[in-house]
Amino acid sequence: MKNLMILLFAFLIVSCTDRKAEIENAMKQYDRLTFRMAADSLADTYAADGELGGKGMKTSIGRDSIRKFLKSFDPASIKLISNSTKVASIDFKGDTAVVKGTFEQKAKLAQGDTATYVSTFTAKWMKGEGSKWLIRKMYTMPPPATLKSVLLRQLKTTHTQKDWFVPANIAVEGLTAKQAMWTDGSGNHSVGQLAYHLVFWNARLLKQFKNEPVENFSGIKNDETFNSFDEKSWDATVKKLDEVLSSWEKEIKNADETKLEEWYENIANMNTHNAYHTGQIIFLRKLQGSWNPEKGVK
Repeated sequence: MKNLMILLFAFLIVSCTDRKAEIENAMKQYDRLTFRMAADSLADTYAADGELGGKGMKTSIGRDSIRKFLKSFDPASIKLISNSTKVASIDFKGDTAVVKGTFEQKAKLAQGDTATYVSTFTAKWMKGEGSKWLIRKMYTMPPPATLKSVLLRQLKTTHTQKDWFVPANIAVEGLTAKQAMWTDGSGNHSVGQLAYHLVFWNARLLKQFKNEPVENFSGIKNDETFNSFDEKSWDATVKKLDEVLSSWEKEIKNADETKLEEWYENIANMNTHNAYHTGQIIFLRKLQGSWNPEKGVK
């Protein structure tokens, strides 16, 4: 009897090990298919009534619905650089397995920017057709937002990443120096003046953030931050705008939470200020007839 108990115990250990290896292999295959953006094959890893959802997204139910959702991602606008999943736990209950963990995706966007997405996931697998493991439900949830992640998101969406509105880099691209000097005759600033103004204030605040000396400026003569622009400085202004916003992103990434807590209000106000004047730039370009609506504002 004792030998029989030992044999049964050993069998259970082997059985559990085999099932765990099967799930781990299934997750690795799901990773590979995701990296290839193989929508049809990914949909087939789900049960007939499988569900794919997450925080902030509509749940897709059934393979056809999941396939349609996955095919909505345009490979021309987003290309995965890497896709990795880390399994934290696997819990078995009968013929089901609940897998929890995290995944990280790095992607290159159409405008050339590289973005990293990190999220947690819970996947419920079940034995399906031909004893094959299939996903019954996959749910993803981003990690809790931090002060740093919020500020970085604001910086990116006002600099390079088009989201709810057009960012600064796209707003000024493709404009000649002569076009940048144009005004509507009603007293509004030109695109060049607005861009120069953004460079001035972003650069000044950045120096303060880095504890570098800044020139005395009372703020009374704010017109100087617009009117110092001329046609010859347009190309340099566009370059400086990109450089100073890129420098801000780098500084925020490397800053500790204590400093961000001291500075977050000024940085958030700066981001809002950037969005405000970028909107003016696009409005002027639409009046001028130099704006391509395919870039985001129709």
